[in-house]
Amino acid sequence: MRKRPLILIVDDNPEALDIFEARLATLDYEIITAPDGETGLAMARREKPDLILLDIMMPIMDGLTVCRQLKSDPAFPFIPIILVTAKSDTKDVVAGLEAGGDEYLTKPVEHAALVARVGSMLRIKGLHDKVLEQSAQLRIQLEAATKVQCLFWPEIPKMEAGSHVWAISVPAAYVGGDLYDVIKLPDGSWLLYVADVSGKGVPAALIMAALSTKIRSEVTLRPNLEDLIETVNNVMYYLMSGESFFATIILGRYWPFTGKMQLVNCGHLQPLWITNEGFKELPELKGISLGLNPDTRYETKEISIFPGESLLFFSDGVVEAENESQELYGPDRLTDYTKNNNGQPWGEGILEEIKNWRGKAKANDDLTLLEIWRDPQ
Repeated sequence: MRKRPLILIVDDNPEALDIFEARLATLDYEIITAPDGETGLAMARREKPDLILLDIMMPIMDGLTVCRQLKSDPAFPFIPIILVTAKSDTKDVVAGLEAGGDEYLTKPVEHAALVARVGSMLRIKGLHDKVLEQSAQLRIQLEAATKVQCLFWPEIPKMEAGSHVWAISVPAAYVGGDLYDVIKLPDGSWLLYVADVSGKGVPAALIMAALSTKIRSEVTLRPNLEDLIETVNNVMYYLMSGESFFATIILGRYWPFTGKMQLVNCGHLQPLWITNEGFKELPELKGISLGLNPDTRYETKEISIFPGESLLFFSDGVVEAENESQELYGPDRLTDYTKNNNGQPWGEGILEEIKNWRGKAKANDDLTLLEIWRDPQ
């Protein structure tokens, strides 16, 4: 809003224009006037005043028509409109409000009522513009936070012995609470995981950053998966328990030359073990989410990924993705995709499939995929 508010007065009665202008000019408002609805509509679009006083009963184009056209124009900014009417019947007032009017005055207009309503509408205009300004500043900050969060995503490394890894994370908002990482250990094995912090947005992203940092700082000291995850859980418990947050994680340690994979699950969705013949059943992986209880014990299970096989980790944003009809993508569509398509990594095609299936619906949750596979012999 301007420092000196600009008010547009639209009335076909020259005497009424003079009276409104004289009364409001004493309050240090800048005044412009229009003698009819068509001229008022054009001036409103050109000048974009801070407030419009709009007479209803005018020839050629009445005030209700002007109001409807301005309020239905998505390119026109929020500008309060005070409708001025000679009719005081409730139905006439309702008709004005339904046309988009924000306030109304009844002729003959009392000076005190005019000053009060104009002041009230300008305060609303000022608050609205302040919120828009703060929203724009917040958007800039969130865009910067998005760039910072991208620094947590590792460069996808090249593995030895015909093993490969692919991963992606797509936040539902500017920043999210999903996380993946791939870390090479001194003995030639690799630590990899997908995690999902409860909630979305900035709080979840901050916890995600803390979880990532803690795992990276501890893994070289505690490469044993059970020791690592128990230590990380205790730290996350003291960080998250008072704030009602928690995190799920599926954590693996992989040896590329042999295909050996150790797995620990903390409340996360089971990975898909994909073979040329379909799916292999993983051993049951039990464990509660991180941050719920201190000193929790977790169990490691071991499998062997053979040449030609894949292990697909994913967050719940994959199976719980919603389309325009609010249908969930679901585990059945996920498995059907791998049955009916060929080629690794499966994750790339699944990501594209979900985008197409979602259509114009907004993402309702963060989405993360990580896949590890071995070349066929």
